[in-house]
Amino acid sequence: MEFEFDHSDGFDRTPDPLIHLIFNQISDIKTLIRCRSVSKRFNSLVPQADSLLLRVDRVISATDSDDDDDSFLIAFLRSIIKSLHHLVSPSKPLPNPTRSQNSPAQILREFEKIRNLQIELPSGDLRLEKGTTIRWKADFGKTLKSCVILGFRSGDGGGGEAELGGGGAGGGLKMRVVWTISALIAASARHYMMVEVVNEHKELENLVIKDREDEGKVVMDKKGLRECRESQGEGEEAELNNASSGNGVGLWWRSNRTTVPAVRMRMRHEARMELSCGAKMVGATLVVVRPINQGNGGGERSEVEEQTGDVGLALGAFGEDAVYCEAVERLLKSRSYILEMNSF
Repeated sequence: MEFEFDHSDGFDRTPDPLIHLIFNQISDIKTLIRCRSVSKRFNSLVPQADSLLLRVDRVISATDSDDDDDSFLIAFLRSIIKSLHHLVSPSKPLPNPTRSQNSPAQILREFEKIRNLQIELPSGDLRLEKGTTIRWKADFGKTLKSCVILGFRSGDGGGGEAELGGGGAGGGLKMRVVWTISALIAASARHYMMVEVVNEHKELENLVIKDREDEGKVVMDKKGLRECRESQGEGEEAELNNASSGNGVGLWWRSNRTTVPAVRMRMRHEARMELSCGAKMVGATLVVVRPINQGNGGGERSEVEEQTGDVGLALGAFGEDAVYCEAVERLLKSRSYILEMNSF
């Protein structure tokens, strides 16, 4: 009996939809870019991946250049890689490995049909004193739609705060307002960074910009993304604030941001809180921020609507973490204070 052996490559028999599924599971853009050099077929299929994760080591402006930072060795290796790739697929050049620190918009132009995109920044944007923790989540369309902020200091803290406006371990009302403004500035800076990406990728349905420290998260759903694109078309782009933050080249998104509209902030506070896991929070504060006149039909929300909405927004922002969820549930039962802030 004679046996015939199939010497063909197994990848050649794998259907394109299955490879697309694998690429979407990989999602990491740096890995996918490397996959393009595997074969001519992979080179053509990778740009069709629609669920992507971009881990950013350092972000520079699309107009900045990092060629001056390249060493002779890197430039030499780059030329070799480029030459080898031309032998495999002369029609499409291999993305330059040394340019991985370009703006997100430049990197993502290599992909054609992005639907779900997650951007991971190298660090949080807030500079806090030791022992202070802030977590926030902001929802955007053409501008801010809502933001939830949770802040506290860990440990005993020494002394307490009988009232929100008092002094003591957490710094009182002034400190909490600073926390809130800082989080809103960080959120609007991340939104600014992604406006170009949103406009270029019309198929995008879900966008998340977070950081490796899990400090904050900006989200844009399908409706918010559509609002952002339409505002550009109408010439109503959210105003840009170009005030320098002194962070220098490489951190351009922190010195450019969309304008935060006039907002209404509902703040809740507990001077001291001990959770079921034994963790202690000093000066725990929950702030729910909404643009003024965001109610149905553009009118103001009723007190009941706001209180009910606060529960959904706060638990939606921190419900996945058991510790933060417990803290939020307790803070939602506390007395609330209303503050309003002009656009900035």
